Amino acid sequence: MVVPTIIYIYPMSKWVSFRFIAEQHVIQLRKYFNVQKVDENAFSVIMPIAQLSANCIFFLHPYFFQMQYNLNKLLAKIGKPERIIGVDVADTDHITKYGVELSNYAMAMIMPSNFSKKSLENSGVKIPVYVVPHGVDNYWIDSPPPKPDVFKKLFDYKMENNVKLIQLWVLHSEYRKGLDLAYKIFNKLIKERKDVALVVRFSNNTHVIDTPIKDNKPNPKIIISASFLTNEKIKELIDVCDIFLLASRGGGFEHPALLALSRGKVVIGAKGGAWEDYLPNWALVPSIKSGIILPNNPIHDGYGVEMIIDKAVDLLHNILNNLDDYKARVKNYVNTCVRERYTWDKIGLLLKDIVQKHSF
Repeated sequence: MVVPTIIYIYPMSKWVSFRFIAEQHVIQLRKYFNVQKVDENAFSVIMPIAQLSANCIFFLHPYFFQMQYNLNKLLAKIGKPERIIGVDVADTDHITKYGVELSNYAMAMIMPSNFSKKSLENSGVKIPVYVVPHGVDNYWIDSPPPKPDVFKKLFDYKMENNVKLIQLWVLHSEYRKGLDLAYKIFNKLIKERKDVALVVRFSNNTHVIDTPIKDNKPNPKIIISASFLTNEKIKELIDVCDIFLLASRGGGFEHPALLALSRGKVVIGAKGGAWEDYLPNWALVPSIKSGIILPNNPIHDGYGVEMIIDKAVDLLHNILNNLDDYKARVKNYVNTCVRERYTWDKIGLLLKDIVQKHSF
């Protein structure tokens, strides 16, 4: 078997999650193969040239976006593209016929969850679909909490008012991320207890924390605008809070929830979503089928799940009343599950195996 050269194509200049996951893939793949990085904007140029080499394998990440815009160029230059491994997500339980057609130009697809894999296969994708989850470093799991800095005001608010903080991330796609569901859950929760506040991270170009005091009273909804945070600041924000509310209706993995879980935080999410792969059973809230997640999307045309409001509130009450016990459960789960399945070195072995299966 010839050891292949991997050309990994991804958005090198954009601050998007695809970039950060791709860079971790590159780090892992370089342990075993020669890997060259190429920006997504050069895809349609580099592919016809590099495909002349018989030992190149192309990782295209994200796959669907690039193929939508470049397939016709490639067909005109080289005919059917070869030796592509597509890396992407399925945000709903079904993809369109067009998405299936695009998938079948690859020799394999990599999805981050069993939910995403089933979405492709149930929609008619015939090529191999592999599950390679997102991951964390052992350092992320083991490092001590950073001293409050950017989020010191939030930390002080928590300590001075003796409240527990429930965290929600909505950097885009408010309906898919379940912002409306989270507000319904929280509004019901604070009618029954006053020792809790909701911290919502939205996307913006500035790091601004709304004042925790509103009308001379503690404000139970705190809005954080922070589109980009370093890993240390992400860690600081996660560590300051107590519970991560994954209210999403859909999504191919939802990496922030794994980040929070790995830092020892209690995470809850709707039963039936992609996050079932890595959340413990006790953290899954009974759910119902959602409506169409992404209307008029050219790729993702399926449904998701919605956590049942009353069931989520009941679970949150139980967690808040027994927080130390739940933290101990999380610690044990991280040591027995996350370390074994979701560290980047373990994920690198999965990528290595896929490359070897498709080498020439």
